[in-house]
Amino acid sequence: MLSSSKRKHARVFENNIDDNETNLLHSSPFTLTSNNNKRAKTHVSNSKSQILNSQVSLNLGQSFQLRNKAMEAEESDDDGLVNSCEFQHGAIVWIRLENFVTYQKAEFYPGPSLNMIIGPNGTGKSSLVCAICLGLGSSPAQLGRATQVGEFVKHNMPEAVIEIALQGPSNKNNYIIRSQIIREDNSRQWWLNGKRSNLKAVKSLVEKLSIQIDNLCQFLPQEKVAEFSALSPSELLLQTQRAAAPPEILEKHEELKKLRKVEVALETQNEATKQELKIHETRQQNLEAQVQKLQERIKIQENISLLQKKIPFVEYQLALSKYNDAKARKQTAHKVYGELESRIAPTLLSMEQKKDYVNQVDSIVRQRKVNLLALDRDCVEFISTHEKLTEEISLIEVKLASEIDQEKKLKIKIGNCQKNINNWQKQGETRTLVFNASEWNQRVRAKEQESRELRSQLAELKTRLDELFARGRVTKQNIDEAHQELRQFDSREGQLMNRLEQQSRDTAAAWKWIQEHQKEFEKEVYGPPLLTCLMKNPRYTREVESLIGRNDMITLSVQTKADFKRLSDQLNGTMRLTDITIKQVDYPVVPAGRPLSTQDMKRYGMEGWAIDQIDGPEAVLAMLCDSARLDRSAIAQNDVTEENYQTILREEKLNVWVTRTQKFIVTRRKEYGPSAVSTITRPVPREQFWTDQPIDASARAEIEQRIESLKSEFLLLKQQNESLKSSINNIKEQELAIQDEIESIQKEKAKLQEADKEFRSLPERIKQEEVNLQKAREKLFDHRDANKRLNNQHDHVAIQRAMNSVAYKEHISKIRVAHEELFEAQIRFIEAESDVTNLADINCLIVQQRDEELQKVRDIDDEAKRIKAIASRALATCKTILADPENEPYTEQLAHQDESTTVETLEMEIAAEESKLEFLVTDNPNAIEQFEARQEKVQKLNSLIEENDKKLQKVHQKIAKVRSEWEPTLDNLIQTISNAFSYNFEQIGCAGEVSIHKDDDFENWAIQIKVKFRENETLQILDQHRQSGGERSVSTIFYLMALQSLATSPFRVVDEINQGMDPRNERMVHERIVRIACKEYTSQYFLITPKLLTGLRYDPRMKVLCIVSGTHVPEDDTKLNVTKIIEIKKRILAVT
Repeated sequence: MLSSSKRKHARVFENNIDDNETNLLHSSPFTLTSNNNKRAKTHVSNSKSQILNSQVSLNLGQSFQLRNKAMEAEESDDDGLVNSCEFQHGAIVWIRLENFVTYQKAEFYPGPSLNMIIGPNGTGKSSLVCAICLGLGSSPAQLGRATQVGEFVKHNMPEAVIEIALQGPSNKNNYIIRSQIIREDNSRQWWLNGKRSNLKAVKSLVEKLSIQIDNLCQFLPQEKVAEFSALSPSELLLQTQRAAAPPEILEKHEELKKLRKVEVALETQNEATKQELKIHETRQQNLEAQVQKLQERIKIQENISLLQKKIPFVEYQLALSKYNDAKARKQTAHKVYGELESRIAPTLLSMEQKKDYVNQVDSIVRQRKVNLLALDRDCVEFISTHEKLTEEISLIEVKLASEIDQEKKLKIKIGNCQKNINNWQKQGETRTLVFNASEWNQRVRAKEQESRELRSQLAELKTRLDELFARGRVTKQNIDEAHQELRQFDSREGQLMNRLEQQSRDTAAAWKWIQEHQKEFEKEVYGPPLLTCLMKNPRYTREVESLIGRNDMITLSVQTKADFKRLSDQLNGTMRLTDITIKQVDYPVVPAGRPLSTQDMKRYGMEGWAIDQIDGPEAVLAMLCDSARLDRSAIAQNDVTEENYQTILREEKLNVWVTRTQKFIVTRRKEYGPSAVSTITRPVPREQFWTDQPIDASARAEIEQRIESLKSEFLLLKQQNESLKSSINNIKEQELAIQDEIESIQKEKAKLQEADKEFRSLPERIKQEEVNLQKAREKLFDHRDANKRLNNQHDHVAIQRAMNSVAYKEHISKIRVAHEELFEAQIRFIEAESDVTNLADINCLIVQQRDEELQKVRDIDDEAKRIKAIASRALATCKTILADPENEPYTEQLAHQDESTTVETLEMEIAAEESKLEFLVTDNPNAIEQFEARQEKVQKLNSLIEENDKKLQKVHQKIAKVRSEWEPTLDNLIQTISNAFSYNFEQIGCAGEVSIHKDDDFENWAIQIKVKFRENETLQILDQHRQSGGERSVSTIFYLMALQSLATSPFRVVDEINQGMDPRNERMVHERIVRIACKEYTSQYFLITPKLLTGLRYDPRMKVLCIVSGTHVPEDDTKLNVTKIIEIKKRILAVT
């Protein structure tokens, strides 16, 4: 930084150079070519710091000519008119600085293509970058230097000014942006095209011109070079889209990332919800049957209760309807009857008088009828008496016949009783058999005791037989296992397992357990290399085994941390195994790269890499590479010659190799110098793991001897088994014979016991029969007395019937007289009634109508009273039901019944529901509460899943739509960049490509840059670990150059990108930058560097800005004529 204008000044020399000069000016910092068509301009400001624009021309075959012209007045005024049609819209036309960092006053006039700004460190090259950044509205944080804008004001100055002219549209004024930085309050003031403005308007203009100061692909200050190299692939993709793609592409990418986050969140939530739903549904299914039964039972009970409660309401509704109907009909009938009564009153009075006479005559007729009826009743009584007496006579005759029949039966019964008594008395006198029950019981118990003893013996023999069977099963299993072990001696797996047991019984036991429980691990657990791997070429077995230690050979390999813990806990904790080794393989892939190429291997006398000679699971091979470094250990059958050995030590590419007889390990200590190298050689032992040598014969003999011993033991057990079975069958036969004897004794005992019982009951039976005989004789005498009584009754009743017949005849005469008197009265009644009838015929319709209406009134009154009583009772019942709080939910349903509902239908429904209830039984009374609570949760979860599915579907559709618009454009963009990137590398004899890493998550989409700087390498991903700093710089600048033709920004800035490059790379990169940045129709390019190599290539379209700054720069710019200095230097070179 300049402390004052007197001590330090700055000059910038602009040189436009042709592309057709091929001579190298080795002592010059850059090569100049002729361009006679360009004019030189020099502008001197009023301040002590000056900027000179000079032009130097050089013609081939001629001597150097130095032309120095004073700078002409500027062709454009401060109003910002267009200077050159070569500038793209938005490119920087000029920059003016006042009191900014190192500059007191300075002006820069860049060209429209490549602008190379050179100057020693500290002269202010990067200050120009800072001015561009801050002058276009960006934050100081973008520069990676100071954090406050006030820190960019020149020392001891209150404020600084930055003024930048940007190329405007064709035939229009340029955009002039002026910013004033005030140190005191770290603020900035803005002017746009000479008018006061603000930061927002400036940023809007910058964005409109596609200038992205915050994009490292377009604006790469010195402090951000390392940051650009460290950009993650995803961040690089973002910056690339900002730099080279239309704005909507980046917007679509951001939209896709947001949509993916929403998608992942919804999928995660959906998955968790579905898991929870599955748990609840499983539990619901377990309760569903009980709940259905219980719900159905409760529903039926509630339905029954509701139906029972409905009956009074139906009754009341029906009664009320009927009552209202009857009430209406009653009012109508009374009205009709009253009107009719008033109309026919006179006529009825005459009829009533006639009717009174008829009634009087009718009364006489009725009286005489009563008298006649009385006589008729008396006549009926005579007839009834006659019939009763006749019936009584018949009954007496029937009883007489029954008594005679009973007398005959009693005589027969008396004969039978006498006969039985005589027979039984004879049997008692002749029978002498005596039955002894205790003797028979003793015989039965004796046999049962024998049976119990046999069953006890049988149970004991069965127990012994079961024990023999169990021993035989174990012995048979041991024989099978021994045979299996013997067969394993003939298989490779068995031999290897036997070798594993010889090396480590704990590891063998652990592997057997793993094979049985493999499904319990997250990923497959691999056995020891001894079992799982084999040699592709057995001739290298000795060499490979010498590189693998015993512990590595018996190592168990897991692929996850959880599996490592699970296996360690089981083997070390539960099984208490100690001689085991477990390793976790995080990346189960064998490294692809090797330290040497195939040509180098042959040159060293090596035949291959140890890892390439082994076949096995990828994870196990990766473990061996990690532990034994087999991917970096070479093998050979023949010994290495001394020449090859020295070559290996000198080139430092191979540290471990094995021959048939020796193993070499080279150790280098670079901190002690190149000669600090030591080599360890060890003899190679014979192979002992992957070998075909036979197994120890003593082990086989031991197993065969064990098999013979087990077979002998099994044969002895079999003989004992047959003996026991024979004894069991004999005892079973004996026990069956005893059971048959017991059954025979019990049958004979029952027969004798029945006969003894019958003999002992004879005296009682004789006594009972004598009683029956006496009773029969007594009944016979009673029946004879009854016959006499019945004959006397028959005679008495016959006399009464004869006397009743005489009285009946006299009564008939009285009836005849009464008939004649009644006939006379009836004739008079007919005459009077005829008069009434004649009058009634005249008014019959009126009378009939009156009578009908009167009857209607009476009927309706009676019906209304009856219905009202029914309705009152039903209403009282309904009020009681509604007053119960339990019935509140059903109030509306009870109060409003369907008109078609009847009590009969309700009673039928109640009976049907009660019938269903009898068949429903449940065990869990709380099932419904549990089910309903969980069902509510299930419904909420289903609703949430359905809602999320709809959201997911919308998100998927949106992603597909946006991706279909974004991805093809991005693919084309990256392919174009890759083509240019690859071409740049091809021009320097290297290789490179750019591709897109695509992932389900759009956050992880990334630019993947692969480069190759040496012939024996493959394309490798560019990162901070694989390539050197210079190689990363080359890759970075080539990537930025690949964006040149695609860039939407009118200019780009790269500050000191060549730091760390070796001369070869720097020269190649410079040539590529010149070729690309100086093409027609490319955007403006600023390349800032503190140093240059000699003999570089230049182009007529490029401009070199040389910054000369310091205390020795004269205040008067005429004293420092750069053009003359160059001319003098050229003459000196020409002479020498």
